[in-house]
Amino acid sequence: MIEPHGSLAQLLLARAAERPEHPFLWVEDEGPWTLADMASAAAAVADDLAANGVGHGDRVLIRLANDERALPALVGTWLRGASVVAVHPAVPGSELVRIADTMNVASNLSEVGSPLRLCPFPEPKSKMGEVLEVKDGDEALVLLTSGSTGNPKGVALSHGAIWASLKATVSAFRRDPDPTPMPTTQKPPNLIANPLSHTAGIVRLLFALYVGRSVVLLRKFDAKAAKAAIDRHGIDNLTINPTMLQMLLDDLPADADLGPVRYASSGTAPLTPALREAFEARFGVPVLQAYGQTEAFGGIAIENVKDVLSGNRRPGSVGKPLPGVEIRIEDGEILARTRTSLLGYLGEEATSPVDADGWLHTGDLGHLDDDGYLYVTGRRKNVIICGGFNVIPEELEAALGTDERVREAAVVAVPDERLGEIPVALVEGDGTAEGILERVAPKLASYKRPRRVFVVDTLPRVANGKVDRVAARALAEKLRT
Repeated sequence: MIEPHGSLAQLLLARAAERPEHPFLWVEDEGPWTLADMASAAAAVADDLAANGVGHGDRVLIRLANDERALPALVGTWLRGASVVAVHPAVPGSELVRIADTMNVASNLSEVGSPLRLCPFPEPKSKMGEVLEVKDGDEALVLLTSGSTGNPKGVALSHGAIWASLKATVSAFRRDPDPTPMPTTQKPPNLIANPLSHTAGIVRLLFALYVGRSVVLLRKFDAKAAKAAIDRHGIDNLTINPTMLQMLLDDLPADADLGPVRYASSGTAPLTPALREAFEARFGVPVLQAYGQTEAFGGIAIENVKDVLSGNRRPGSVGKPLPGVEIRIEDGEILARTRTSLLGYLGEEATSPVDADGWLHTGDLGHLDDDGYLYVTGRRKNVIICGGFNVIPEELEAALGTDERVREAAVVAVPDERLGEIPVALVEGDGTAEGILERVAPKLASYKRPRRVFVVDTLPRVANGKVDRVAARALAEKLRT
C-alpha cells in the first residue's frame, strides 16, 4: 500500500514490490522496461550518489532526457533524501555551470561517474526498498525558470506539495483520490510528449505511477511518432500543448484519425478557440483546457472530462479549481491558495510569490463566473510562451548584450500560428542580424533563441528612457511582415 506522504521514491518502490514484472515503460519503439528494472536502476543510481557523498538535503542536477534513464535518476536521488534540479538536455554547458552555482548543487549526474546507465541495468549494491526518511515539507524537486536579469531561478517544490498535486489531479477524474492498485491485465499506457524537465512532463510521469498506468515516452514530439504510439499501444487520452495539437493537424495525412483517443487535455500555453474547434472538427476528439503553474506543480483548474465528453462546457473557461484549490481575483489578478504551492524561489530572487496568508500570486489575469468557472484573460508577467516553453525576454536580452556590437536589445513576443508566440529581438547596434543571431545561438537552449533579429537605429522608448514594450512589439510585427 502506498502511503500518500513522505518520499516520492515510494511511488516506484511500492509499485515494483506490488507487480515487479509489470511492463511499465516504452521509449517510442523500444521497451518495455519493467517496474523491477526501474527500481533496480534507481537503487544503482542511489549507490553511485552515496559513493559521491550525496545525502539528505543535498541537490543533484540532472539532465532529464525523455528516455529510460529519467525515472531511475529521479527516484535514485530521492532514495538518498536529496532533491532534483531538473535541466533540459538542450541547455548549453556554460548555463549548466551557472545553474549549478546558483542552485548550490552538490552533484551533477551528467558528470559524476555514469549513474544514468543504459540497459542492461546493473545489480544494485543496496536494497531496493531502502528509503531515507523525509518529511512532507522537505524539498524534492527544483524546476527552472529565469529571473528578471536572465539568471536562472529555481522553483523549489516539496514532497508533500507534489503528493497533494497528484491527489488533487486524480480527484478531478474520480471520487477516490488514493493511489490505484496496479492492474492484473495491461491497460493502455499514457503518452508523455512533453519534456521530463518541464512541469507537464514530470507531472505526467509521476501521475502514471500514482494511478497504476504504464507510459510511452516520446523523445521529442513528432506528430507521426505520436500517431504510431497511439496505434501500437491503444492510447486512449492525450495530454499535450497547443503547439502539439497544431502539429497533429498539420503533419498527419488528411485521412488519419486518432483511433482510441477519447479526449485530449491542453495546457502549458493559451489555447485559442479556433485551434480547439479545428482539432475537434478534424479528429472528433474533445479538448479539455487546463490551467496551472510551475509554482503550483501544475494544475490549478481543469475542465471536467465528463462535462466535456457530454458537451456541457463553458466556452472560454479553463474549468473549475481542482479539489483543495481556492481561487480569488484581486485587482484582476488570479490568486490561488493550495497545498501544492512552492517552498520558494532559489537563486537571485528570494521574494516568494506566496503571501503571508498563503495566496499564490500567479501574475495572470482573469475572472470567475457566478458558478465558479475560471477564465484566464491575459498575463501580467512578461513571459513569452513559445510552443509550451517559457521564454524570459530579459534572459535573451542579457545574452544579446554580451555581443560588443549590441548597444541594447529588446525581446518581444509576436504571434505565430504554429507555436502560439515566438521571441523576436530588436537590437540597437552595428552588426548584421545574421551575425548577431549566430553569436548568441550557442549561449541559449534552442527553444529560447530569438526566431528573428532586427537591427534598428533606435528602440522605441517611454518618457523615462525605458524601452516601450508595446511599441517595440508593434514595430517587430511590422518588420516581420
